Amino acid sequence: MSHRVVKVTPDKVAGAAEAIAAGFFDNEIWAWMLPGGRRRRRLLRRHYRAMIHRVFIPRGGAWTTDGFAGAALWIPPARPRLSSRERFFETLSLLPEGLTALGRGARLDALMAENHPAEPHWYLNTLAVRPEHQRHGFGSALIEPGLAAADSDGLPAYLETQREANIPFYGRFGFELVQKVSLSDSPPMWLMWRPAT
Repeated sequence: MSHRVVKVTPDKVAGAAEAIAAGFFDNEIWAWMLPGGRRRRRLLRRHYRAMIHRVFIPRGGAWTTDGFAGAALWIPPARPRLSSRERFFETLSLLPEGLTALGRGARLDALMAENHPAEPHWYLNTLAVRPEHQRHGFGSALIEPGLAAADSDGLPAYLETQREANIPFYGRFGFELVQKVSLSDSPPMWLMWRPAT
């Protein structure tokens, strides 16, 4: 089954953010950072609206499907790190209810930065599909534009996944497991690398 994947434009931000919030509602890292279901759902919507609008659309790295079954957010190699302005909007999106999560988030960001590859690559920051649409090919369709861009640039790709069960899925696209990392009190993350083809 093929699914039409489109770039996220300003009129599609809310739908894409809602799809990610639904897909990531039970994500282990988000549940660790933001305990309490109602608060987490509300903050995830607001957070991803801000990040798509302020970070991923300007960088040309946001895709969704017709009907907003899910979304994929990539950071291209030209600007691999968030600017201080982008970090400001990232933090603002979680306030005030997520204030207690900022300390955990800062420690997690430091762990991710410490293990992030230095060489130029396409970074799959987010891939999420609504629960009712999972295992219907949407994730495979959503990951393709970023992989095609990496291949066109002759560059590798990188991601972190918070779910060990996702490793075989990403392996189908050429990602290889590099390392498992965690904080002393956090769920683990698995780091995966796809060599340039």
